[in-house]
Amino acid sequence: MTPRIIEWPKQTFYWRENNNLCASIPFTWELPKVRMVVCQKQIFDQWEKVIVGGPAVQLMPDYFSDLDFVEIGQDCPGILQRINPQATRTTTGCPNRCKFCGIGTGAIEGEGFRELEDWPDNPVLCDNNFLASSIEHFDRVIDRLKAHGWADFNQGLDIRLLTPYHAKRLKEIGRPIIRLALDSMSLKDKWMEAYDYLRSAGFPKSLIKTYALIGFTTGPDEAWERCRFVDDTGTVVLPMWFHALDQLEPNTITEQQANLGWSDYERRRIMQWFYWHKKAVA
Repeated sequence: MTPRIIEWPKQTFYWRENNNLCASIPFTWELPKVRMVVCQKQIFDQWEKVIVGGPAVQLMPDYFSDLDFVEIGQDCPGILQRINPQATRTTTGCPNRCKFCGIGTGAIEGEGFRELEDWPDNPVLCDNNFLASSIEHFDRVIDRLKAHGWADFNQGLDIRLLTPYHAKRLKEIGRPIIRLALDSMSLKDKWMEAYDYLRSAGFPKSLIKTYALIGFTTGPDEAWERCRFVDDTGTVVLPMWFHALDQLEPNTITEQQANLGWSDYERRRIMQWFYWHKKAVA
């Protein structure tokens, strides 16, 4: 039986807390939209203050500093489940320092990597680097996920850390959705190794998906090569367009990306091929 997965909002999530308007902002390009909303006159009339938070605010904490009725919220227990009731997190942070990601900088989820003692017992894991946890923690999480019969490792599993033991235990869950990543062709052998571990453990190709960051330090030719490398295995590849950590407009072509050979036509061509054409052909 295929689980019913609740879709993420993919935009700012608003809710009421006492007499305050709260907003969790996932992407920096949502910040101008939120500013426009909270500066409308009816906001002043309806709410005492506006409380903002989320990854975008953590990356750009001064964006609302000139608005005295807006304040940055601190940790809000249960906010992840408010946005997606299937979601949970068993670790925070990431030991890596990837230049394209705000997690490793400490701006999001704080410095370092930490295993949580307890967590909401839900099947959609939002850990940023779940496989960086100890085997003891990994086993505890798997044992709890087995009761659901499925899971979605939403933020992806690090191909450099995946072992045959991980693959075997992941399969014990039942039908977990595995999300890998191939962000550089230099890691294609590691990706294939992780893929082979999963297949040997009994994972069907339909449960293995791969994120592919594009537009970061390489041009369109390399992006097509990398995405086709994954696609040729018969598994789903999901190109992800690189946005700078302070970008206020989505899907734009920066000067650096243009110098790499990207144009909006090239960006749309590869995204549409793997998200729409491949889906239509399947």
